[in-house]
Amino acid sequence: MRMPFIEFFANGDLKFMVTILILLVIAIIQFIKKVKNKENQLQINVKLTKLSNWSLILASFALFLGLMHSLYFISKAVGIAPNLLYHGLANTLIAPVFGVAVCIIIKLLATPLNEKINKP
Repeated sequence: MRMPFIEFFANGDLKFMVTILILLVIAIIQFIKKVKNKENQLQINVKLTKLSNWSLILASFALFLGLMHSLYFISKAVGIAPNLLYHGLANTLIAPVFGVAVCIIIKLLATPLNEKINKP
């Protein structure tokens, strides 16, 4: 059984999901500039690398903040209910997984377009 994308997106921490999505949109815009402008590819690759690093930073921060919230609400419950535990931890992992996926996509966009292979 698969989770629909909208439900997946909505169950994550929304502020991190939207911010990571904005990073992806900026990366796609930079990639389009990279395709159109052949001279400044190295500068745009540096920008794309920075965007991927920020995506990983936000993903790790979302993980820590989500775990903190999940453990807080579990501690406020009288007993440990398996549904509460699994649901909280599953929702905690959504934003970091999305952030890592966006980082991978941005890294793929940062690969040089016309890289010449130097053969000895």
